Amino acid sequence: MSYFPESLLSCLRCVKCRQPTKLLFIFDSGHLKCPSCDTAYSVHESIPSMTNSGPQNQDWNPWDLDSTKMMGDSYYKRAKGELPEKDASKSYANLLKNKRLYSQNDKILDLGCATGHFLFSFKKHLDQNVDYTGVDITEEYLIWGQEIFGINEKTKFVHADVLDLPFRNNAFDIAIVNLFHFFPDLRKALSEVIRVSKKWVVWRTPIGQVNYAVKIFLNNQSYSDLGPLSLSSDTEDHCIYMLYHPTYITELVESVGAKVEFISRDNDFGSFDNSILDEFSGVPSTKTFHGIQLNGNLHLDWHYVGIRIND
Repeated sequence: MSYFPESLLSCLRCVKCRQPTKLLFIFDSGHLKCPSCDTAYSVHESIPSMTNSGPQNQDWNPWDLDSTKMMGDSYYKRAKGELPEKDASKSYANLLKNKRLYSQNDKILDLGCATGHFLFSFKKHLDQNVDYTGVDITEEYLIWGQEIFGINEKTKFVHADVLDLPFRNNAFDIAIVNLFHFFPDLRKALSEVIRVSKKWVVWRTPIGQVNYAVKIFLNNQSYSDLGPLSLSSDTEDHCIYMLYHPTYITELVESVGAKVEFISRDNDFGSFDNSILDEFSGVPSTKTFHGIQLNGNLHLDWHYVGIRIND
């Protein structure tokens, strides 16, 4: 596919040289070329791959595991409307509309977009012509997103790492993120998201009565393989789950030069049970119980954190 959206070219920044150049990337013969250092990035199905590393170099997340990639099937079906609309994506759309955070022609960046199931809800509840860019570390998800929604001047996908975003400062009006509870180095990730945002970062996260850092061991549950378990146990099949106290969040955001405008509970969801889906077999999955969301054994008290970007 030889097409590449011009609207994305004006947003990109090289993750190798990170030069704040006004020159645009050059798209030619299936590659993007940095105008400053000549670094070339591959483009597949109009999706540029702009990572310095990847999940294989982050021993705290499981995004390169086959079992995790299998979950993409449910994201694919939700994005196509073959499974019920994801409550979180519908809730996000309603929040942006009801709090009047979104204005027509705003550029939205979706971090951890998977197949673009949030775009499905944004088109349905927020703006049929929303200007949307989705980022994910799992390239397979993005290719499915391209298959469902296509690529055009208003719909773009980028294979990238949230810890090192390939975008210029203030490239997007609003950034949404629903995955920071997987990041132990939250300050670095948050700083990157704030850097590329112009107006708002809207962060959805489970809130803790105190701060929690939970290590989840996936797939293999055998003592003979795992041995004694502790926070320092290191296997490839684990991830980190973080629950932050509101005071921690507020001070963290201020430390990177922004301001928490609101922290509000997400009550905009119905009853569901993802544990019955084949795509979530063998991994902790989310369901509701008497109006409470659970993920495996964890109680998830989801809140929205609205971060206003300082001028």
